[in-house]
Amino acid sequence: MMKLLSTLALLLLVQVTFGKPPGRDPERNFEAFWQIFHRQYAHFETRNVDWQQQYNRFRSRVTAGTSDEQLLTIFNEMVAPLKDGHVVISPTGDLPASAKYARFHNEFPTKDLQKQFHQVTLSVLQANGFGPFVRFDSAPYDIGGYTRSTDYGYLLVNGFGGMPLDRFSAQLDQMIDSFADVKAVIIDIRINGGGDPGFLSALTGRLTDVKRLIGYGRTRTGRQPHEFSRWSTYYLSPQATRRLVKPTVLLTSGASISAADHCAMVLKQLPYVRLVGENTNGMFSSMLGKRLPNGWALSLSHQQYVDAKRRSYEGVGVPVDVEVRHHRSDLQRGHDPALERAFEVLRIETPALAQQTVCPEQIALNYFADSLLPGKVYGDMAGYSTGLVEEDATLLSPFAARCASLQVSNGPNGLMSRITTEQNPDSTFYRANVQNRLYVECPKSLRPKRLWILGRRKSRLTVSHHIAIGDKYYVRLNLHEGAWKGKTVLIVLNTNGQVIEHCALNYDYASGQGYL
Repeated sequence: MMKLLSTLALLLLVQVTFGKPPGRDPERNFEAFWQIFHRQYAHFETRNVDWQQQYNRFRSRVTAGTSDEQLLTIFNEMVAPLKDGHVVISPTGDLPASAKYARFHNEFPTKDLQKQFHQVTLSVLQANGFGPFVRFDSAPYDIGGYTRSTDYGYLLVNGFGGMPLDRFSAQLDQMIDSFADVKAVIIDIRINGGGDPGFLSALTGRLTDVKRLIGYGRTRTGRQPHEFSRWSTYYLSPQATRRLVKPTVLLTSGASISAADHCAMVLKQLPYVRLVGENTNGMFSSMLGKRLPNGWALSLSHQQYVDAKRRSYEGVGVPVDVEVRHHRSDLQRGHDPALERAFEVLRIETPALAQQTVCPEQIALNYFADSLLPGKVYGDMAGYSTGLVEEDATLLSPFAARCASLQVSNGPNGLMSRITTEQNPDSTFYRANVQNRLYVECPKSLRPKRLWILGRRKSRLTVSHHIAIGDKYYVRLNLHEGAWKGKTVLIVLNTNGQVIEHCALNYDYASGQGYL
């Protein structure tokens, strides 16, 4: 008995002398916590937080006697000024992203209120002639669904995940078939907790016919605040054979977070999409998970993303084109003002937005491949060079005497006026051609051949960005034969995307004669 008491006394002495086990030492965990954010959090400057100042402010509050409850409170107080819903500290290991800092979340903070919000939306849809709501097969999760009226389709997406990707993709294709003859589409991501980028791409890839540059991203890599990886380039690429390229309104709010932020940033760059509602939340990074010595889990934002024009929406959200604030009082009256405004936007803007769904470059390239190339109207070629060449109106001037459409357009607001305007570096030329990058899809008949080494190399083709003059689009296809020689084909389209004229000129820059 005496031996047992001696052992217990020794253990008690060790506990009193050395405090808590090393992994649970509050001071050690504080230092580890601060260092993890110091080395890997990507948005101190963006969110106007001095992390060293936070260390100085809170360090003295942590001692060897600080309880777990007190330490958790201190950690949460330290990160609160970031207002970043991807920053979570959890003793249990559960790390859910949150929209808790958004105004929308303050209006509708509970699942019951958010459920009522969706019910009111469906009631407004039914009152406007929409049919039964088809829910996605995503049980036990409610990922959303779709419905339609005579003129409009409505898609609700509550999250990007919740089922196998192939099942989600198949249901999107069914929706697109259902929306085949609608004039426009409303996509609702106002209460969307984000999810898997693959699901996001499955949706957005069905909303475009062309590959587009949509942004850049980079990751924190070191101790210094400005140590990042190099910027990586991100594209929106067409997916599947069924696509829904129509005038679109995207409904957003502060509860559109993470992958939903990315969805808004991508779709905002499509010329036939309008954003209605409130700014998204503004948290674009994935959640980097870490563990403290005491076993607590935490997550933080370690990446930065910007759009194709290098604009950052971190912390402020993707801005809407038409602002409509959401209030609980509207819910109580059975109104959905943002949805009602979406109907108004589509009634007014659908004809103009429909013209923006036309991609003159893609139509011209397809016309060449399907109609001109088989009959060798302008010769043969070996392959299409990926990407698009920047265009300016001076390169259309050699066609002025040959292209009837240019002759008609060459008035006060025609070709010469456009050439003069483009001398200004802030002109439409630079805004349309340099800042907005897209890449047309290559038809099979234009893909590079691998037999050039065995015989005479034929022409390669590049496509120039279209020039809009008057009510027509002008697209040049350049057939390069090598040695600065080749042919340039001009294809003219109307605003509905119909080819109305085409002609060609030979060029030989090596001879000094230019166009022949």
